[in-house]
Parts: sequence; structure tokens; C-alpha cells
Amino acid sequence: MNVCIYLSCTSNSKKVANFCNDFLHYELLEARKVNQNISYNNVLLVYPVHSQNIPKNLLPLLKNIQCKKMIAIATYGRIKHGNSLFALRYKFQMPLIGACYFLTKHSYLKNDGYEPNYLTLLPLLKRFQDENSKVIEMRKSPSTFGYNLLPTLRAQLGLKITFDKRKCISCNLCGLTCLNKAITNGKINRHCIRCLACISNCPTKALDFKMKKILEIYLKNQKDIPSEIY
Repeated sequence: MNVCIYLSCTSNSKKVANFCNDFLHYELLEARKVNQNISYNNVLLVYPVHSQNIPKNLLPLLKNIQCKKMIAIATYGRIKHGNSLFALRYKFQMPLIGACYFLTKHSYLKNDGYEPNYLTLLPLLKRFQDENSKVIEMRKSPSTFGYNLLPTLRAQLGLKITFDKRKCISCNLCGLTCLNKAITNGKINRHCIRCLACISNCPTKALDFKMKKILEIYLKNQKDIPSEIY
């Protein structure tokens, strides 16, 4: 059985997964709906980089999934992406025959007009068709010093979620789509990692966000980091 698994908060990663699966024609599954008791043949894994790391919501799946071949695509907003793919290959021992840090829009930049070039992924995806594809070796990429130190707290200090109660219709789509169980009908708790899934799924735009000055300065000073394909 072949499957395309995706984790997506603001739709960027889902768009990548949809494009890839239009080519592969695998079963398309959101990460939390994957049956971890099945051993797969080919797995395409698409996920967003969070604080230069693997999203914590993906860790239970990575600890249990079994497959013969995997290609992983980590989406990021064109700044330093860390070493999540390196961790997939060596910490979680995933049989990666290919991997890519893929540029997308940055979720925190409201007027980001960047358009990803999905076609650059096709040569990578074609490796599934090559019976001689072998597990790749990887190198570490540059990371920001202290990127793995209190990432949730850093995100909370850098960005504020705003809530307009007048617009809320109590549908709780924000809570239903939150992977961290960090919000209910617009009310956020301490588990929020600022992934912005709640804002992306709010039908009345009752939720929004504001960046703190320190985060604005950080993003402004970051240079575009190109895609990396292994």
C-alpha cells in the first residue's frame, strides 16, 4: 500500500501534498488519520517546519510508522529551516530515498506573495518509480543558535492571537482543527504553539494575529534560504 501523508496548519503543506499526489496517485491522508498498524510500501510525508524542528504532533506517527521507502518534504517560509529531515533519517531511522526543504509562503507574513515552484519536486517524486533507489545520506544544515530551547514559549512571546468575540458564532472550528487542543471557541490556552491553524479555519475571521516587534525584527533580518533537495 502506498500513501501520501500530510500535516498542514495553514494549508501550505496540504497544497504541496495535493500537487505531489496528483502525480503519484497514492492514498492521501492527514497525519492524525493514518493507521499506524499498517506496514506501507511507499510513503510520501509532507509537513511544515515548526521552530526549525519536526512538529510535535508528528512524533507519535514517526515512532510507529513502518514503510519500505519514504520521501519527505519539509515546507518552510524561506528562512532557516533547521535539521528536521536529518532527524527523520538518523534519529527516527526512516528509509528516506529522497528529501527536500521546500519553499512556501511564510505563515506569519500576511502580504507574502511568494508562489512555490511545485514542478521542481517532480524529479524527486520519480524516485519512487526507480527500483534501484537507495536510502540517502544527509548532512546537517545551518540552524539558529538555541532554536530548540523553549520553542512554544518563544512563539507565544513573539506573536499574539487576537479574538473578536462579536464575530464568533461558536462553531468551534478553531478547536476542532487545532492539533494541540489549545483553543475552544476562540479562547486560547497555554498549549498554543502559534501554528495559526485556528485563524486559517475560522469562517468569520474572528481570529487574527499580531507580531511583536522582536519577531518583526527577526524576520526582517533573515535572508531567503534556498530549497535543499537530497
